[in-house]
This record gives sequence, C-alpha cells and structure tokens, in this order.
Amino acid sequence: MKNPNGYGGVSKLPGNRRRPYRVRLTTGWQQEGGKRRQKYHTLGYYASRRAALIALADYNKRPYDLNLHHITCAELYKKWYAKHTARLSQSSCYSFAAAWKKCAALWQQPITSVKKAHMQAILDDNQHLSASVQTRLKTIFSGIFRLALENDLISVDYSHYLEKSSTATQMARSIFSRSEISCLWQNLTLALPLPNGSRHHYIDVRLVDTILIMLYSGIRIGELLQIKTAQIDLKKQIIDLHGTKTKAAKRILPLHKEILPLIEARMHGTYLIEAPTGQNLNYDAYKKCFFDPLMAQLKMQHKPHDCRHTFISGMDSCGVAAGSVILKRIVGHANADVTESYTHKNIRQLVSAVNKLKY
Repeated sequence: MKNPNGYGGVSKLPGNRRRPYRVRLTTGWQQEGGKRRQKYHTLGYYASRRAALIALADYNKRPYDLNLHHITCAELYKKWYAKHTARLSQSSCYSFAAAWKKCAALWQQPITSVKKAHMQAILDDNQHLSASVQTRLKTIFSGIFRLALENDLISVDYSHYLEKSSTATQMARSIFSRSEISCLWQNLTLALPLPNGSRHHYIDVRLVDTILIMLYSGIRIGELLQIKTAQIDLKKQIIDLHGTKTKAAKRILPLHKEILPLIEARMHGTYLIEAPTGQNLNYDAYKKCFFDPLMAQLKMQHKPHDCRHTFISGMDSCGVAAGSVILKRIVGHANADVTESYTHKNIRQLVSAVNKLKY
C-alpha cells in the first residue's frame, strides 16, 4: 500500500550490503532542467525492511528537526561536560575526561543510532578497571542521553538499562614502612627519565619530596597539587587550605618541622608543585608519569592515598588518636568542629600535635 504524501518511503538498494534498506523523507522541491524534482533527506539505513518501516513510523509518530538528527555523542558530551563539571574539583574534571577517552568508539556516532549494546560493550571492555571508572562511564552515558531526551533527539533512554561489569577488586591500603620512608629521604635527588624519550628528567620537577610532604601532613594528593605558594605561611608553619571535597576539607593544615625545608625550597613559583612549564600538575600526570614509575624503581607497592593512611596511623601511634577532633581537623575529616575559628592557640595546638609524628 502506498504511503501518504509526505510520509516518506523505504527502498532497497542494489548489491550485497549489510544495511540495504534506505529510509528517505521529502524535504522540499527544486527545479532541474525545467522539471520539478523532490529533495530528499536520508533518515538511515537498516538491515531489514521491517526495521526500516519501524524507524519511519517512529519518525512520523514523533517528528524532530532533521538537522539535529546527526548530532554526535561527542557534541552532546561537550555540552554535558561543561555543565556537569562547572562546580567540580579539577581532579574530578580530569577523571571524567579520562573516562570519556575510553568511549572513542562512540565519539562520531549519532546519538540516535546508539543503543544499549554499544554502551554496554564499553563497560565490559573496561571491567578490569575500578568500580569508580564504571560509575563515571555510566554517569557520562546517562548525562548525554538525558540531554538528548530533553532536546527530542531520542525517545528511549538506553543508558537506564546499563549494568556495571567491573571485575577489579578494591586494593587494600598499605602503609609505608619506616625503611621505605627512610629510602625516600635518601633518594630526594633521584632522577627518572620521562616517558616517550623526552629530553627532560624528573629532577627538573623534583617530585620525590612530594611523597614525603604527604607522609608528614596527611594531605590528599588532589589538594597538594592545587596549593599555591600564597597560601603558605612558613613562619606560622601552616597552609591555609581551601579544599573542594567537603566543608571539612576547608581547614588550616599544620606543617611538620621535618618538611619545612622541602616546602621552603618550593616557594619560588605560583604553585607549590609545578612542572617546568610553570603549570601545576594534574593527578593522572603525577601518578602515571612519576609516582608509579618511582614506586617500581624503588620496589615499593603503594598508591598516593597510602601516604594519608600512613600519616593517620603514625599520628595514632604517637598519641594523637585517629578519632580525635584535632586529628580530624588536620586531615579534613567530617565531624570535627570546623566552624570554630582558628585562634593562635588553635594553630599552635595543631602544629604541636603534628610535630609529635616520628617515623
């Protein structure tokens, strides 16, 4: 039976094609050689006539702007990312950008052609990674599909049916031993070559001391990489730390006397931790290009966050209980009375407490 005028049509293309059925819509008319001819827009190509007819019926049931039909996942991700990460920390922004790199197969694919199988395949291909990576991938898929729904590009949110498939196990935190900390002190000038045959060496960046700074302060790596030298008061032995993770992270961080020389040696730039370019480092660059190779070189097995666990354990062993208010203030844990202003006495107490730490 002939379709109504303006409804569109399905035709089978010649040859051995994987998707031989083409769906076309009439978008207007034009004059060619004295004759009036139709202008077409191809809605898509399909493996079976039934699938083509369903697609055509879906379009006529809920027509949309054909100019938007070919909007890609990458275009939607760019819009979603700008809005979603506006209030996130820089490290969180990097984590979403890193997760999106794993979705390269979808970058140029129109959102209208993306089904659950495409997204689930990406989750399955990355099941060896942590559950947090799977969560970020699902968040990205959910975000771009929600944006597509809001703009009438699609009628079904296939991201709702995705299942996490992480097989990675949570790595147990291990604290640094005294011999390992001693080894770090002995290797402050250790130089490791940058990857990919770079002419620069890590001695240009001098990052061995950053591990010791974390071990003697309990600071998070994400916080450390964001510190500006203007936030540091060497005379008072503190850093005015404005964290972005929680309200408790906005705190005064006391500096252990052992790391004051390390801090002072870095007070020459805008950021405490800088690359040779003068820019601060991001977490991925720090971990993949320095921390992990250093651990391998020194035959240690740790993650940056192990420094924080080591600090808390060490403070507890020196008489500053892990559950105490003063230690919670130092490390930026919740339940500490962070609304109380820091008087000079408060600061002296914090510095005195952190100086009790001995490895």
